[in-house]
Amino acid sequence: MEDALLNVEQRGATRWIILNRAGKANAMTVGMMEQAVAAITGAAADETIRAIVLTGAGERVFCAGVDVREKPEDGDTARHRERRSHALAALQDAVMETPKPVVVMLNGSAVGGGAMLALLADACVAVSSAELSLPEIDIGIATYSGANILAVVGGRALALDLIQSGRRLSAQDACVRGLVRTVVARDELEAATDAVAAALGGKDAAAFADNKRWINRAMKAAIIEARAEHARHRAQAAD
Repeated sequence: MEDALLNVEQRGATRWIILNRAGKANAMTVGMMEQAVAAITGAAADETIRAIVLTGAGERVFCAGVDVREKPEDGDTARHRERRSHALAALQDAVMETPKPVVVMLNGSAVGGGAMLALLADACVAVSSAELSLPEIDIGIATYSGANILAVVGGRALALDLIQSGRRLSAQDACVRGLVRTVVARDELEAATDAVAAALGGKDAAAFADNKRWINRAMKAAIIEARAEHARHRAQAAD
């Protein structure tokens, strides 16, 4: 459905999951994140699916992170913050722990939580105009998860650079640093992404899953540590 917040499409042996909120920079509501988790886990359980692609609608932004302006229906903002935090964590875990390849197609900029998803994927294919950024410092917020994810993927120096400056990293620079698999023109983006997904999906499924689990063990430990720190700060803010 075109008015759905999440579109799921079957393209051969690849399941495409499309964040469908282009008018809001594909910022993720709690419901969107929960639906995305269900779509990823559903694809993982489907024997006909060999790979998963996660992308966003439109040509400007892949995902601007979580929608911090979303209002809870029951008016309980504290409970909603917790639910939002758990929903994002579940989505990150789904990308990282799903045994099948998860490829992010960066159709545009990836900001905050959106950048984290791109960094956690098994591969990332970007349009040449895309950018990655973790700009939380510019609104006075520390990003423990973003800092740990970037430090594991890109190293301490890059984490210090991007996290402490909030600056945007171009797709080309991200590719040079190994954060993005390939950068292509807009008209080549879907085909290039499909090719990467098909190549990874064509590998031995059991071996791919075991390698993924082993490669991600340091990332999992770093994320668990960061979430604990986020939880402490939320608890302090609530006092």
